[in-house]
Amino acid sequence: MWWIRAMLLIMVIPTGLYYWALGKNVSEAEEKNNRDMSYELNPFTGEKMLVETKKKVKK
Repeated sequence: MWWIRAMLLIMVIPTGLYYWALGKNVSEAEEKNNRDMSYELNPFTGEKMLVETKKKVKK
């Protein structure tokens, strides 16, 4: 049954590294901007989401 443990390690280690890197990326973004960016970051990449801004045209 050693192969079950090997398969678990193959699945668990990359997943753990992914969440560690994501947390590190989010933490760096929050430190850089000096604020909580919970609703501004993409939850899958940790990068800032693109938000379209509407430019008001003066008439």
